[in-house]
Amino acid sequence: MMNFTKEEFFVQGLENIQAAYAEFDGHMYAGMLPADNGDRINLQTMFWLFEPTTQEIPNSMILWLNGGPGCSSFNCGVMMEHSPVTQPLHAAGYCCLQPDPELHVNPHAWTKGTTVLYVEHPIGTGFSHGTYPSNETEASADLDAFLQNFLAVFDHLQEYEFFVMGESYAGMFVPSVAREIHLNNKKNKAGRIPIKLGGAALGNGWIDGMIQGPATIDYSWWHGLIDQPTRDALHDIFQVCMSAPEKLSAPFHPYTVQDDCGIMWGILQAAGNPNAYDITTWDPNVDQVTFTSEAFFNTPQVKELLHVLNPEHIWHGCQAGSGRRRQLARQLYMDNDRPLSVVPYIAELLDADIPIVVYNGDRDMTTNMVGTELCLNGMKWKGADNWMDAPRGLWKVNDYPAGWAKEYKSLQYVVVYNSGHMVPYNVPESAYDLLKRLLTKKSFIDDEAPVIRAPKSVSDHMSMSKHMAGTTTTTTMSLSAPALPSGMASNVAGEGFTMMSLLVAVAIGMMLGGLWTPGTTPRSYEDV
Repeated sequence: MMNFTKEEFFVQGLENIQAAYAEFDGHMYAGMLPADNGDRINLQTMFWLFEPTTQEIPNSMILWLNGGPGCSSFNCGVMMEHSPVTQPLHAAGYCCLQPDPELHVNPHAWTKGTTVLYVEHPIGTGFSHGTYPSNETEASADLDAFLQNFLAVFDHLQEYEFFVMGESYAGMFVPSVAREIHLNNKKNKAGRIPIKLGGAALGNGWIDGMIQGPATIDYSWWHGLIDQPTRDALHDIFQVCMSAPEKLSAPFHPYTVQDDCGIMWGILQAAGNPNAYDITTWDPNVDQVTFTSEAFFNTPQVKELLHVLNPEHIWHGCQAGSGRRRQLARQLYMDNDRPLSVVPYIAELLDADIPIVVYNGDRDMTTNMVGTELCLNGMKWKGADNWMDAPRGLWKVNDYPAGWAKEYKSLQYVVVYNSGHMVPYNVPESAYDLLKRLLTKKSFIDDEAPVIRAPKSVSDHMSMSKHMAGTTTTTTMSLSAPALPSGMASNVAGEGFTMMSLLVAVAIGMMLGGLWTPGTTPRSYEDV
């Protein structure tokens, strides 16, 4: 039986290390709580709670998760994106210029709108420690167990509406955790604290590598990064890779094997090595953000103020190739020797009328909007028949176009203009508006666009009458859809998986895992 009080986790004194923390109007709590469940014991999960004195959307809170797997929410969520105090933004891309800059007050902090809980998930990430989960099911059960302990300590938050959010590889975590909460709420087990699940949001999420992987080739081609011969060659290469089944044997994972098929290197080198997280930039200082975070979180005084139980532990924000991360990657990503898909989990939540917002920055190659839309269009849920013809329109922030959105029932899909992989970093004002619409369940469509659709069957033909020289002639226009890349079509239809798609997914997963960076020699390209 736990006997913790919230006062034990109160954070005071960070302003003596970074003065900007003195400007936060609210309370901070941090530390570690048990996440034991079933046979999994001696688990400790690290959290950092920002509770504002006043918030624009009362009685609401979000759980924020970053990706990897094994990348800390403290590294990107806290230090870069939407906490009250962040590193200064670098206009060129994803880093800051100085190795140890002064932290700044974030004018677009999400704590202006809601209470924010950052968690280092799964076990093995950041300061969180214990036996690593062997699959996504265990990881979600760990986090649910932590939340029960967390809400027992911070019992005033039990009445808050609770939202699960995350980005990148957290596209796997968010639906899994939300589903775990939903299922346990339904069971209503004696002694369980009900969690008022209000919805979930996935930003640039990795949700099904079998579909999203091949889409990256075509996203790159459509954006002019590669030419058609290169595009065709990359697809041909993966046809050859289909003859390499040993690549799929456990513990296959994109972060633990070399990308022998060369998809991501091929795209990036052919394109002149752009920043794959934002194809409009190339930033030679991209690694410095993690250097700064690691210097901060490994400071003994910071560890003490955040109530870290294992102060001798070396904190890594998102160290590509670290033993901890490799082991996590091996265990979490595979499902019966193929990449895990959480699209069925999203469908299950939608069928329970739980609101889901899926959003993508339009400049992100790694988990691009093309692959995400294919996943949603092929998803089997109760609204699937109406999703394709659902309203689509312009989303505006301060009367300025911020993106476009499509909505039906509990599903909202948003493409965010002028943003790469990390929407809150690239376009913080738009990201804050997105947060508020999620929490208030408001539509993103401010100006609805006309619906233009082909006949239901793409094999139909449309006759167009043209009056020429006083006579009527009929021109027949084929509306057959362009062929999807080899190996993708069956996935979109939900009819199975192909080895080629899996091997394409290897490379995209490597981007999420941080194994590529500009230049021909890979270095640490950090994930979120």
